[in-house]
Amino acid sequence: MLGSGSAGNATLLQGLEEPVLIDVGLSYREVARRLDSVGVPPDSVGAVIITHAHGDHTRSAALFSRRHNVPLYATAATKALLESTRVAKAAPVPSWGLLVCDAASEICGFRFTPFEVSHDAAAETVAFVIDTPDGTVGFATDVGTVTPVLRARFRDCRLLVIESNHAHDLLQVGPYARSTKARISGSRGHLSNESLALFVRHDLGRSVRCLVLAHLSRVNNVPEIAEMTCREALAASGRDDVRVVVSRQDRVAETVDLGAWALRQTHDALGRQVALPF
Repeated sequence: MLGSGSAGNATLLQGLEEPVLIDVGLSYREVARRLDSVGVPPDSVGAVIITHAHGDHTRSAALFSRRHNVPLYATAATKALLESTRVAKAAPVPSWGLLVCDAASEICGFRFTPFEVSHDAAAETVAFVIDTPDGTVGFATDVGTVTPVLRARFRDCRLLVIESNHAHDLLQVGPYARSTKARISGSRGHLSNESLALFVRHDLGRSVRCLVLAHLSRVNNVPEIAEMTCREALAASGRDDVRVVVSRQDRVAETVDLGAWALRQTHDALGRQVALPF
């Protein structure tokens, strides 16, 4: 996670082929700086994938696509919204890729299957099941409620990137207008720490080994509270095998290495003592 929150979101996915960016909601300069900080030249990125049309996910997506001549993948409705802006008309995206809900797309060695989730963007918001050589990733950074579809799609994933936007009590006593609080806490708003904890307690798949908490509010949440709420839910479910990573708005989060985890599992199965990074 290069950065995640209401001020901008961008996630780097690396495999055997070209890296992929999911959302580019930070400034172009900041995305490029954070890519360089993790040893990934911006011009090595092979594709940009958009979850929905809100500015904190799309701010620099078109500029990144033009500057590095990489395709921008989005659903047809999101593409139409992005193309309708004055800036986009003046400097169009060089290449588009179409995402279709519930249909898999092969992109840079990964298989992305988007599906619609509940969020208040003007066009549909999608989450992803991402098949990688080292396991399946579930990705949902903006989701108002955990639906039966999301529970089913995420059950067999190894890694989940999922929203933990606000603490219920902090939102209620916070500075936002009542209408904004209602939107955030509604079924088409943002997932709370408490709602995520319910999902963890009752619906977390047995194959999940890591949870990355995403899109934390800087006004209505505290990273330590989000992490504690998630860990308490894991403990209540007897899931001491699950790692928790908290994404940040102002810096790159720690890397999750699925390949190293898969190797460790193989060694453990053979009865060897290993000490590998996750």
